Amino acid sequence: MPLFSEQPAKQQTRRSPRVAVTRCHPTVGAAVLFALLLGVGVAPAVASTVDAPTYAADVEPILRRHCVSCHRAGEIAPMSLLTYDEVRPWARSIRAAVAERVMPPWHADSSKVEYANDRSLDPAAIDTISRWVAAGAPLGDESRLAPPPTFTRGWRLGEPDLVFTAKQTFTVPVTADEIPYQSITFEIDLDEDLYVEAWEIRPRVLGAVHHANLVRSPRSLDGREVGIASAVMEGGDYIGSYLPGHSAVTYPEGMAYKLAKGSQLGIQVHYVSVGEEVVDELQFGVHLADGRVDKLVRVIGTDYRAIEIPPGEPEYTVVDEIRVLYDMHALSSGIHMHLRGAAYTMEAVRPDGTVALITEVPEYDFNWQSNYVLAEPVAMPKDTRLRVTSVWDNSPENPYNPDPGAWVRYGPWTDDEMVNSWAHVVLDDERLGLKVENGRVVGRHDDANLDFESPFLIQTLPQAPSFQRGAEQIESHDRGGSR
Repeated sequence: MPLFSEQPAKQQTRRSPRVAVTRCHPTVGAAVLFALLLGVGVAPAVASTVDAPTYAADVEPILRRHCVSCHRAGEIAPMSLLTYDEVRPWARSIRAAVAERVMPPWHADSSKVEYANDRSLDPAAIDTISRWVAAGAPLGDESRLAPPPTFTRGWRLGEPDLVFTAKQTFTVPVTADEIPYQSITFEIDLDEDLYVEAWEIRPRVLGAVHHANLVRSPRSLDGREVGIASAVMEGGDYIGSYLPGHSAVTYPEGMAYKLAKGSQLGIQVHYVSVGEEVVDELQFGVHLADGRVDKLVRVIGTDYRAIEIPPGEPEYTVVDEIRVLYDMHALSSGIHMHLRGAAYTMEAVRPDGTVALITEVPEYDFNWQSNYVLAEPVAMPKDTRLRVTSVWDNSPENPYNPDPGAWVRYGPWTDDEMVNSWAHVVLDDERLGLKVENGRVVGRHDDANLDFESPFLIQTLPQAPSFQRGAEQIESHDRGGSR
């Protein structure tokens, strides 16, 4: 969801336990920055110098790579940034947004870990935009402009082999208020296992969906709240998320996701108003695997429930760990907390004592819950401890805090708290040797390793995690709930 909007809103800031930043509600637009600016436009480009960046040569490639997947007609951003005429009126606002690192939306620390789906701008790109605006936002030599980007209408990966349609539509109201998360289930009747090599989530109204998390459960999800933790605890999976501009996933060759017989599909959706009442309907399209499948993409993670945050506590910290029982590699990771969530890290603490950082988010934002895809998978040998450190801010300085005076405990609502982490993994020694045609297993290769048909991947560690504020230990609780 973009920062830019044409409606003014109050800017709110807070200091997290680790870093001071500006946080913006997803429906708040560029006008958040207008409170700091006299206007969005820039002076005529007479101030430009011969060595100043230009739109044609320098700025357009940045916007093309990082912005226009959302900032174009029919997507969730409220304005298009495809052309110079569209971009120039917003130049000062764009400069402020990228300088504050509120746009493009990206919350992981990319200076420590490289991510394949990193949307952030590096310092050089931010400097280019800043100098371009300071020079008057010149167009430059139009002959240097690349051809306009083309975008696939409809299914981005082409027509799927199977399409599962939501059982319920949702009428998105005209409102300035936050719309409660919606739990939606799909029409699905699987009488056999299917192996999926790619998938895509497609809303009917693209601009109305801020994000959505798709899960599989062996049990019916009808009439229940759809959540990552509950699905995984029931023996299901977190499959992935829809984010504007990032709605499709293709697995590496030889890997697949197993959509097991009898599976039920549900999706938790964060809708936003688009200025008029619209009716949305979600579809989940899958492309079935063909050829050899050796590894399944699986999910592991933590689900800590003994949360008791004191009133006004600005830095309530939980450290939770699980132990992996096989050699494996992490492909991606993420976490889910509520409005008081402030920061988190996920690390692999290996048996040899080395620690590999998987994800560090110094400023968690409930409105931007991402799955961070590693550019290079992280090795987790057997007996590695997957350690998740989560921080909450229950102080009055947290502008999203519904009640700083409340004791906060585990619960499903946004004024409660929770912490579910996940990591998508593949097993190093898994070699299923499946012969797959149109998503169905038709045989096995002779070199198949049958030891990894249905492994139990993790062990929940018996010790209770500690709650700390800085170096001062506050209290310790028995684990509530299990993974």
